[in-house]
Amino acid sequence: MIDQKRASALPFHRKISEIPICKCSTTTLKSWGQRKTTIEELELCNFCDSRIGGEVEDVEDLAAKELAAEKAKAALLRSKKLDEEILRVITDAKSGSPVYLYRSIYVSVDSFNNFGGKISSVAAFNDLQVKAAGAQGWRVVEAIPRTSGETLENFEGFGKAWAGGIGGSVVGAYVLMEFVVTASNAEASSELIRETVSQYLV
Repeated sequence: MIDQKRASALPFHRKISEIPICKCSTTTLKSWGQRKTTIEELELCNFCDSRIGGEVEDVEDLAAKELAAEKAKAALLRSKKLDEEILRVITDAKSGSPVYLYRSIYVSVDSFNNFGGKISSVAAFNDLQVKAAGAQGWRVVEAIPRTSGETLENFEGFGKAWAGGIGGSVVGAYVLMEFVVTASNAEASSELIRETVSQYLV
């Protein structure tokens, strides 16, 4: 133990790594003694106020390592589930069960503004991604429009009043594509299967 006056003058350290390691002789340690701290497995020399027992990791560093270990464990578990699901899909396809992969491609459509009689183009139709996907075995099964709405306002003096609005204007479309996995292309489609499974597997 140390007296209260000396204890109040001891240096305060926010991190364990800031406290040097004790290099006192065994005789000095026996003579002065050592004291426990509020941190588990950490003792300080009463002579030099340094750590006893070698390197002790900082609490923040330990917490960071534990968090990293938990993330690594979760990533390993997800990777295992991913491989299991991919194997299931391939196995089902090889057994003759219908297996379908889906992806959506956003396509801009012909859109323009008419302001004061002047027409200006906002977007042009572009289906290059759809064509490329079709050449790889995907087919279009549905198109889901993306719409835009605008609320109109009237101003009179310092007042403001709502005046209805314009809605439902189509500005683009999400094209839903389908790819059929069969017994003959299951192995060759493993990367497409992995891409799809990784998106829905949580």
